This record gives sequence, C-alpha cells and structure tokens, in this order.
Amino acid sequence: MKKQLVMKGCDRPFLVGLMLLGLALPCVGNAQINDAHHEDYQAALNVVAQGESRIAQAMMQVQSGQVAHYDFLQNEHIELIRHSRALAWPPGSIDANKKDELRKNAIALLGSAESLEWVISDYLRAIAQVRSATSNTLDIAEQAEQQATGALKADFESLQVATLMFMASAYKEEWTPLTQAFDKVLGADITEQTRRELEFQREKLAAFTPLLQVHMKALQDSDVDVRAASLQASYEAAI
Repeated sequence: MKKQLVMKGCDRPFLVGLMLLGLALPCVGNAQINDAHHEDYQAALNVVAQGESRIAQAMMQVQSGQVAHYDFLQNEHIELIRHSRALAWPPGSIDANKKDELRKNAIALLGSAESLEWVISDYLRAIAQVRSATSNTLDIAEQAEQQATGALKADFESLQVATLMFMASAYKEEWTPLTQAFDKVLGADITEQTRRELEFQREKLAAFTPLLQVHMKALQDSDVDVRAASLQASYEAAI
C-alpha cells in the first residue's frame, strides 16, 4: 500500500517564504557588493586627494635626514598610482553615462600621477648630489685641517662648521655663510689638489641646491590634487 504524502496547511506559508527568500538573496548580495565597492572607491579617493601633500612631506623627510633612504618617497608615489588606477572602475550601481565620465576623469588623474615620476627622480638626483657634496666637503676640510696651522687651520674648521649648519638646516637656509667659508679657504695658501677638490664640491652645491626648491615647486604645480578633487565631486554627484 502506497503512502500518500499530504501537505499540511501549515507548510504552505513556510514554502512560500523560502521561495521569496530565494528571490531576495541575489538582491541582498548585490547590495552588499555595491556597498563594499563604494567604500573601497571612497577610500581610494581619499588616498589620491592627499597624494600630493604626502609626497611633499616625504620629500622633506628625505631632505631633513629624518628618512635616510629614498624608498619611502617612492612608495608614496607608487601608492598614488595604484589608487588612481583603481578609480577607473566605479561601482556597478552607477549610471552607465556617469560611469564613463568617472572613468575618463580617473584616467586623466592617473596620467598626472604617473608624470610625477620625473619630478621625483629629478628631486632625488639633486638631493643625492647635495648630500654627496656636503659630505665630501667635510672629509676634505677635515683632512686638510690636520696638515694646517694657525689661521688656515681655523679657516678649515670654519668651513666644516658652516657645512654642518647648512646640512642641519635641511639645505634650506641661505647658504651665504657656507659660500664665504669656501671663499676664505680657496683664497688661502692651500695645495692644488685640495683647491680642485673643494672647487668641485662648491660647484656641485651651487648647481644642485637651488634645484631642490625647483622640484618641490614642480610638485606643488602639479594638477594631481585638482584632478582628484574634480573626480571626488563627480563621484558624489553620481551616487
């Protein structure tokens, strides 16, 4: 004898509820994905908005000697590029036309971020030359001082002090005292080799020290922050 399965009346609402839940689950999942994407997109916008100032801060940390290596500065640039690239993919819930506009703005931002590579590389070359010249000046003056006496010995000591003060100012202070200290030593009766070495270091300082501010200004003149603000405004209008 076959047993007949009988659906009890109380089971029907339960089954209907399961069906409705099955239909609702994809919508809930999509909403959660869009919310997560929005949070990630907003976080990337925050990073690029601060990118220019963070790179400037890293430059000053390198210049002041607070950071001894250059990786820190280069990593800030890499992060700016990485987040700029991610902004080319807005959340899927945004209208297609607005999404195209956001993509276009993000690509323009990425181009500006990538162009900072030249500013940063030129800056790092300049700071490396300035650091090398000041360090070499100290070594040359210290070695020459050991062979000098009287006023000449004092002149070499003054050159070392002026060099250390210039380094302590993060190469930003007016370097007239250092120039004067160079002039005094170079005008004295010193060996030809010492003269050539010191003149070479002085020429490097004269050539590369002003470039530190030139490259810092080039960073400030970049339109990365302007493009980031424009993208932020477009995104807020689109959501």
